[in-house]
Amino acid sequence: RNIQNRIVSIPGWSYNTSRDTAEYVFPHLNTSLIEPTTFDTENNIFLLIVVCSAANNFYARQSIRETWGNTSEFNYNYLPRIHSNFRGKYLRADLKRWRGYLYEDPQSSSSHVSVENVTEAAERVSFVRMKVIFLLGQTQSNETQNQIVAESEQFGDIVQESFVDSYNNLTLKTVMLLKWVTNNCLDRVRFVMKCDDDVFVNVPNLLHILLGGIVPVYNDTLSFYDLTSFLATRKKSAIVDPKHLLMGFLFCRAKPIADVTSKWYSPIYMYSGTTYPNYLSGTGYVMSADTLTLLYNTSLKTPLFHLEDVFLTGICANRAGLKPRHSPLFTYTVVKNLCAIRGMITQHPLSPDDIRRAYDFVTNTTIQCPAPDVHFNSKKVLGRSKLCK
Repeated sequence: RNIQNRIVSIPGWSYNTSRDTAEYVFPHLNTSLIEPTTFDTENNIFLLIVVCSAANNFYARQSIRETWGNTSEFNYNYLPRIHSNFRGKYLRADLKRWRGYLYEDPQSSSSHVSVENVTEAAERVSFVRMKVIFLLGQTQSNETQNQIVAESEQFGDIVQESFVDSYNNLTLKTVMLLKWVTNNCLDRVRFVMKCDDDVFVNVPNLLHILLGGIVPVYNDTLSFYDLTSFLATRKKSAIVDPKHLLMGFLFCRAKPIADVTSKWYSPIYMYSGTTYPNYLSGTGYVMSADTLTLLYNTSLKTPLFHLEDVFLTGICANRAGLKPRHSPLFTYTVVKNLCAIRGMITQHPLSPDDIRRAYDFVTNTTIQCPAPDVHFNSKKVLGRSKLCK
């Protein structure tokens, strides 16, 4: 009966525990224990990726630094290489609009040509101004903390905030993410992505989407599309106006879980409704700067809920009048064929070694992955989107 009625409490958030988010975030105070030292304080940043990482996940962070998080290597310059057999068959990005965030390839023989000529701009632009940092909470282990300090001194890409790093505090971690960006670089950042440290991010594809382009559909990515999202590969669905953008894998009409053995268990005193607002998978989602401001301000006035993706992209987004946008390129499941990663944005969950393998495959430009068969009929794609209208 107790399980069915969802009255069993969860560790750290009993019935009597305050859920005033502002009490834990301290919005007007600097609560950072460690700040990044390699952050560009002068130039505008097109995309900031904040990886939420557990304090002792050293190998996971290092794997990301050496693979998809190496933004000086794995940047927009890789897009035409990844999709070389699709050249001319997918929508190019509007680089002219975003040229203030771009660097032309200094190694390219055609780098003297202005990016105003967008016809071949994707072939010449090597770098989009972006940054990857890691967000950690506090650890009770002095040894782990000393290692984090040494890691920060070596790489300069860590933000550590003053809250206990635990699964039921993931909402605090994400709100701290919003707070740090708001207080340190909101006026210079155009887009912010939140992801976990067991996620592979296909950075060139993500940049291409945010720049207004569309990623080609591969034969091995067809299973991720329904009819609506397959048609979303058409020009009219490109991100032309990124205002109020909140995009990832959308869950619709999900119900609170009453099984107390589940890590997603939801006590009724924390959420009394029978259905969650539509929300995005917390494994990885991206937002525009104006969306971040709305979510942060709303979160400080919303009773805290321990499932961070439901809280931020569902409850807070709904209160702020934001509509999360589904993209089939974000996935929270593992694909069997590595060719699918070529056409996706996120892949989860992956071990650090799996992330390295995925990166090696994506950057191996000698491997070409097939497009859908010419006889493929888009009308036969199943309609998952019926649940999300």
